[in-house]
Amino acid sequence: KRRPTRIAELVPLLASAEGHHDASGKGAGGVWFPAKHLVPRKGYKNTPVLWRLKWPQHIIDDLVTSSNPNGSISNSDLELAGGLLHLEAIAQCFDTRERTLLSKTDNLNTLFWQRSASSTTDKVPAHLLRLFGIHQRFHRYVPRHDYLAGPSNPVADATSRDFHLTWPELMTSLSPYLPQRASCQIWTPSEQIVSSVISALRKERSPPESLWVEPNPPRPYGTYGKGTVLNWASTPLSKPSKTKYQSYKSSHSEYALANLRPEAIPSSLDRLKITYGTLHKRPLAWGPTIPASVVARRR
Repeated sequence: KRRPTRIAELVPLLASAEGHHDASGKGAGGVWFPAKHLVPRKGYKNTPVLWRLKWPQHIIDDLVTSSNPNGSISNSDLELAGGLLHLEAIAQCFDTRERTLLSKTDNLNTLFWQRSASSTTDKVPAHLLRLFGIHQRFHRYVPRHDYLAGPSNPVADATSRDFHLTWPELMTSLSPYLPQRASCQIWTPSEQIVSSVISALRKERSPPESLWVEPNPPRPYGTYGKGTVLNWASTPLSKPSKTKYQSYKSSHSEYALANLRPEAIPSSLDRLKITYGTLHKRPLAWGPTIPASVVARRR
């Protein structure tokens, strides 16, 4: 939709939510932990959000595996698709306009694609990243992305795999990893957003309108964020063109409930595992530099 872009849609503030997502050959899922100031939409409340989606059989059948080496969809493609559904979950449950959202994945390929927001090929990631851009523009949030080791991603791992469990059974099994005094809420992806994501996995182009799933209006602000002044984040904020992705060992110690409490969420950008690159000073002259000797000859 044509409209001016506000600076608060481009530059991160302190985080308003932290979320973890994952995907498997069965499906995708995740969890969001909101900050106190994040305003829920009608029908939702300011508590953690769980979601999951089971892949259609034709997507599962096209996954590249040892028994299906000629498939056209990789596990990283599914992780990236799950990342888009993850952002849809928070945008549908909370008023994310001009809010900074920290989304974590345990797949480094997905993290690289999400941070670069581009792909050099016309494969599945290119189709999904196009949808990421449309989605961000429509919902007006500022995304930040980081890495979370697989063993430290228990909630998203379970929501993307344990489809044999009902929601009550799943939440009971995950109770050690969820805030004790906060009742979690469930979000289910709409048919419209699922159709768009599945089309991208099939490398089929969807119209921008397919991402325009209008959310419910925000609840009355009350004690939520209208009167909350958010400061700029203290971490580097530039595009990570110079960031080097290292090898990371699996760790069980990265999932800390204390860091997922509502009052701790705003400082989550200070705890990035992979920081964003620094922005180098631009030269005064734009374009290629012409040596002085060449300029003299031209005269």
